[in-house]
Amino acid sequence: MLVQLAVIGILWVGLSFWKRKFPRFFPKKLYPVDLIIFYLIYCIHRLSMVILKTSLLPEISLFAALLGIGLTLFLAVTRGEIVYSLFWLQFWRIFGILVIISYLTLLLIFGLKFVS
Repeated sequence: MLVQLAVIGILWVGLSFWKRKFPRFFPKKLYPVDLIIFYLIYCIHRLSMVILKTSLLPEISLFAALLGIGLTLFLAVTRGEIVYSLFWLQFWRIFGILVIISYLTLLLIFGLKFVS
């Protein structure tokens, strides 16, 4: 699992460098964490297979679908319209926060199992 953390760190530094040095090839509203989410989903799958002996990918997919439906309804009720770019930006940021929390929780559980 240290390899996962090392890869996350390398990805973060590499994407931050890429964004700073080549800003026209990196969209303005896109941050390195937005791309690292894809790798974190893979890490959640690997950690859940080790810890729980089953994958959490179906639950993550179901949660993403429910989040999309809920966010669509929320934007429709509060704003009266759904702006496509705003929806995807908010969806991806909320989903990213929850993926990071899930990964850190699994990492903590793995660490506690490893210590005891």
